[in-house]
Amino acid sequence: MVMTIINKILTILMQLMWKVVRPEDLQLGDHVYRYGLYGLYSHHGIYIGDGYVIHFTPTQRRKNTFPSIFKSSYKPSPCSTCGYQKSIDCGVVKTCINCFRQDGKKLRSLHRYEYGWPLLRSKFARRGTCTTLLDTKWPHQVVDEANELHVDNAFGDYNLINNNCEHFATYCRTDNRASEQAAFFSGCKRILKEAKGWIMKKLL
Repeated sequence: MVMTIINKILTILMQLMWKVVRPEDLQLGDHVYRYGLYGLYSHHGIYIGDGYVIHFTPTQRRKNTFPSIFKSSYKPSPCSTCGYQKSIDCGVVKTCINCFRQDGKKLRSLHRYEYGWPLLRSKFARRGTCTTLLDTKWPHQVVDEANELHVDNAFGDYNLINNNCEHFATYCRTDNRASEQAAFFSGCKRILKEAKGWIMKKLL
């Protein structure tokens, strides 16, 4: 009894601090994500029930994806649960939770994306974890949207800055294509470009 109470308290604290969610606690239409590349980015998807997630992965016409030095040589065989094969399946895919959590040979923790955060508070949050957008859809509407996009593979070409997995998940939840982590990286890129221009001007 005491251990059960302690476990519940620890679970609540973990969820409050890190937004970690156990697979069995996922709710229909949840926007979930997991970290990759040592926490430098997050991969997003929509939980559609029965242990499955629909998420957007790089398409065959790969543009603006991570440089080849970041790409893993690990090539898994088709999943025995859902049949997903990363080296073949692309675009809007439907996979089991473990395939979604897979990062190389590791299974990452699941996190729940937060909606409706105050602007000031979201400024200090880790990018790709929350948004000021409001989720006004019912869970079944979110799932229907994700399923339709999956069936037709209809979310366009993957683009790290303009059309990525976070854009996909927020679109399913809000009908708005938004990505906080893409906006952050785009801002960093712009600052670096301006800094480079300033340095070159000083050198000339």
